[in-house]
Amino acid sequence: MRKIPPLLIHITVIAKQEESEMNLDNFKIQIRKITDFSEEECSMFIPYLNKKVLKKGEYFLKENQPVKEIAFIQKGALRLYYLSQDGKEVNNHFFLENDYAVSYLDFLKNRPSRYYIQALEDSELLTFNAEALQMAYDQSKNWERFGRIIAESAYAVATNRFESFLFLSAKERYLQMLKDYPRFIQRIPLYHLASYLGIERESLSRIRKELAK
Repeated sequence: MRKIPPLLIHITVIAKQEESEMNLDNFKIQIRKITDFSEEECSMFIPYLNKKVLKKGEYFLKENQPVKEIAFIQKGALRLYYLSQDGKEVNNHFFLENDYAVSYLDFLKNRPSRYYIQALEDSELLTFNAEALQMAYDQSKNWERFGRIIAESAYAVATNRFESFLFLSAKERYLQMLKDYPRFIQRIPLYHLASYLGIERESLSRIRKELAK
């Protein structure tokens, strides 16, 4: 039988107390979809989770703020956007339930954010910081794998978006969005989707009408 380190036993006891205050069943289900966490490995991380509630329009992150946390979205919707040189808001991504919201490159480089993350709906988050992740990496190979997969996912999202503007038309970008992120069209206002696709709202409406014929 695998021997559980004394520190892990102590953390597990604390974790049970934390779980009584936060409903973490879904968080455990979702992280276990990424890698095969044991109950002890899940419990090890729970004391480092913090619950945060955002009202619609409030910010999880603003430009030039230090990027210290990643948010797991239990409920709600958020957008990641930046300000163009002429002051226009440009949507870069959206985060819905079970997604991890962060300006990831800024988080990795420990530098101030170049982005804003704003709630589009009333939202409930579980947040954790870089120190908590590093502790988990040191304690568990599965947490190391979790971090690597999250990083690979963030890289894939950024690369796919960049290449969509290089190689796809606006209509093709819209169809790709429907394929990759079918929940966006159900939850995100059209004017935000138009910004995400790099087109005007009228152009998006025209594309949708053409496809509906």
